[in-house]
Amino acid sequence: MNIQGWIFLVASTVFVWGLTIWCFYKVLTVPAPIEKPPDSLGG
Repeated sequence: MNIQGWIFLVASTVFVWGLTIWCFYKVLTVPAPIEKPPDSLGG
């Protein structure tokens, strides 16, 4: 494999792993919603 192939392989792998880590971070750090009872129950 030539140098362009290696560069593309490494760049693609880093991009996919970076996007995966970013998505997991965004999902796992969302604050819990404040739940209030419905209006019919006096909320």
